[in-house]
Amino acid sequence: MSSIPSYQSWLDAHALADTVMAGAYEFLSDKERAVLKKCIARHHVVWGEYSFRESRTRSFRQGFGLVEDEAPAAYALLVCEISYPSPAAFIAALMPALLAGVSAVLPCFISARDRPSSWKDISPPLLGALELAGIERAFVASESEVCVLAEMLHAGGGRGRIVLLGGQGFGESVALHAHRAAVLCRSLTQPPIYYSSRLNAVLEQRFMEGGAEPACRDDDDAMLLHLDAGHEDVWFWPKLDPEWFRTRRMRIFSL
Repeated sequence: MSSIPSYQSWLDAHALADTVMAGAYEFLSDKERAVLKKCIARHHVVWGEYSFRESRTRSFRQGFGLVEDEAPAAYALLVCEISYPSPAAFIAALMPALLAGVSAVLPCFISARDRPSSWKDISPPLLGALELAGIERAFVASESEVCVLAEMLHAGGGRGRIVLLGGQGFGESVALHAHRAAVLCRSLTQPPIYYSSRLNAVLEQRFMEGGAEPACRDDDDAMLLHLDAGHEDVWFWPKLDPEWFRTRRMRIFSL
């Protein structure tokens, strides 16, 4: 993006230290790392990896041609509640942006209701998931500070995407900014109800008692759960696929 200097100082001021990211990875057990890696691998298989840019030209007998250009969004701002308990649901929001080819994927952790945020409150599996996915920087800020970042990103002129991961009403001011700026935004507020709420919960979940399996609602908050023989979970947001993180432009020309 041509406007990187306009928000680089914000990123530098709110970035987690490298030692925090490395420490979170070391905190995970071998079992936890294996499950996180499997989640990431499943998304690679299901969604596939997109080419960075594509251009298609078509000609019509009516005397005109059409050029379609497709490219990744300029940025993906992933705003996650600092106490979010589900690494799998977090991965399911992160991986489509990476597979779409978005080069500026910016994970920001904030507290609900604009309370003070601290990196010490972030669940290590969330940071470990970032490390395993190849994201080397994450950020911690208040909701109002993230709104400032969103304004700077929008001012740069790129067509970006914003994803909110949290409880009911989480990130309302960020969503309002997106609405006013006509930035595509998804609020994935359905809590991961089949996960333990333990701070360091990682991706193990047994079938519910009585043999009932979790339902999948047909809307933007729906999660698709995969349970393998080891009862390890992989979540998908069915409507948050790599296509949502791609931009498309069309232009007509005379033959």
